[in-house]
Amino acid sequence: MTSTDDIYEIVRQLAADRETFTPDDVRPLLGEGVSPRAIAPVFNKARRDGLIEEVGRVKSQVPESKGRLIAVYSRPGSRLAFAASSDGETGLVLSGVSQEVKLLRDYLEDHGYLCGIEEIASILLMMAARQWLILSGPSGTGKSSVVRHLCNALGGVLHDIQVKPNWLSSEDTLGYFSETSQTFIPGILTSALIAAQSDTNLHFIRFDEMNLASPEYYLAEVLSAGEGWQRNANGHYRSDVVQLPPVPEGIDLPRIDLSDQVFLIGTVNIDETTRPLSPKVLDRAAVYDLHHVDLSSVPSATATATGQAPSTFAAVRDLLSDRPRALRDLTLPDGLVAELGDLLDAINVYSRALGGPIAYRQRDALLNMVTLAERHQLSDVLTRPAVVDIGLRSCVVPKWQGSTQSAIAALRGLVGLLLDIDSDADEITPEIARSRIPDSRFPRTVEKLVSMLEQALALGYFDSW
Repeated sequence: MTSTDDIYEIVRQLAADRETFTPDDVRPLLGEGVSPRAIAPVFNKARRDGLIEEVGRVKSQVPESKGRLIAVYSRPGSRLAFAASSDGETGLVLSGVSQEVKLLRDYLEDHGYLCGIEEIASILLMMAARQWLILSGPSGTGKSSVVRHLCNALGGVLHDIQVKPNWLSSEDTLGYFSETSQTFIPGILTSALIAAQSDTNLHFIRFDEMNLASPEYYLAEVLSAGEGWQRNANGHYRSDVVQLPPVPEGIDLPRIDLSDQVFLIGTVNIDETTRPLSPKVLDRAAVYDLHHVDLSSVPSATATATGQAPSTFAAVRDLLSDRPRALRDLTLPDGLVAELGDLLDAINVYSRALGGPIAYRQRDALLNMVTLAERHQLSDVLTRPAVVDIGLRSCVVPKWQGSTQSAIAALRGLVGLLLDIDSDADEITPEIARSRIPDSRFPRTVEKLVSMLEQALALGYFDSW
């Protein structure tokens, strides 16, 4: 065994034996001659493999890095993590789409894209459950690349739309009437939707840096069309017709709409050159933050080749084809509506002061995500609490922002609610909250909220970006 294998075995044992642990806990267990420098890449690999998950941060006690924040890890509740951390269960066969998610992750890594099983499972689930998927994160974290790699792996068609800062109307995406030719000139989005109507392939329409301009200007008609869906004669859903820019009477216009095989995906960067996303956009989207950057690892130089051809991810394609447009399309698990209703009602006490009260659209998004995960047996990778946690962070939190004392107080109160802290909200500090994140049912959401609280205390305002 190599030193990397030795450290991975230590991490596996810690995941099996302890509720939480940190990279500092590995150092005393290293064999003679094993360099501590190998710890970070092994933890990153274990996270990508689904063996462990990050649940918080604490200050390191190791002399050379004392005081620096380091990650706290635990074993997820999934069957994959339990089997991976247990002796004698190396032959685990995952159920449903879970097995293909793991193969898809391996396929992407073989083709040069490092990613985790949870990331891939979350992205696929949100693509099926929501009208829009928005990928956020610092520049260079692979937001555009993951769309391209997924499209290639699934044998789909990628339509790449580079958003321009000067886009002010839908003519820039849908098309315009040419006075010269006296015809309607289709825009890049119209051309993509026409192509999607003529075949059964999955079509990924990627809006690169979509917030360089305001999406509600150049996508207003598409956002509105996505509000209404009808089944056609073949039993497939199609949206309302997308209203195209006006033309003189007698000029032929193409008829375009959205369909189940069309996936609208945007990437965003947040800096001084971009525009904030409006509630109209965020209400219809899931925002997934690609914040895990593994600078200590590179993809294998030699593809291990699972042999998995692009067209063979049948269970993944089934998940992406199952896109509920109304609650009547779901067979809801027993007690799920009451369970989520109680949670969201409690959160809503605070969310109104944060500028983004939870309504039916967000509630239904969480119902969709949980039901689809269980219907397609994704629970071997993502448990129900994990799906709800991902749903809260991606579908509820992104709208929240504020600068008033009442908003900051509401943020403290919400952190206390999700951490089951009984003390007065004014007494909840980021330090106290971070120490309690590993015990939370929703560590991903609480970690984001605590980061927002730190921002509020340092700058006087907060947002989720």
